[in-house]
Amino acid sequence: MKAMLAGQDAQTHLYCCGPGPMLNAFEAACEAHGYPNVHIERFAADPSTESVQEGEYVVQLSRTGSLVKVPSGKSLLDALLEAGLDVEHSCREGVCGSCETAVLEGCPDHRDSVLSNSERASNKTMMVCVSGCKGSRLVLDL
Repeated sequence: MKAMLAGQDAQTHLYCCGPGPMLNAFEAACEAHGYPNVHIERFAADPSTESVQEGEYVVQLSRTGSLVKVPSGKSLLDALLEAGLDVEHSCREGVCGSCETAVLEGCPDHRDSVLSNSERASNKTMMVCVSGCKGSRLVLDL
């Protein structure tokens, strides 16, 4: 895989879809080459990720100013739905991208299989079905 991907322009967007071991090899090869724009599609959640985190945090909804507390052990999506928000979602595994939400402030704990490493590093969006917060507060464009 590493040899097959060698020589690509550093700004090329590389895409891969398939079984987990192949995706892991693809991601490792891209990382070894330093390619920042890597996109994968999984058919199931990466088993190394979990959709809930320990420790609570608060999410501010920028459109209304409302605050939603996300307690330890609860997913951000569930907290938003319980607060009465109509958040688009589908897979609840971080593989489809339908719940992608803009992040205005704070640092998401990315646990999805949709965003590339460079997209995760930018912290501009997150998948609210599986991702959480690395700090105590997020501000989302909701």
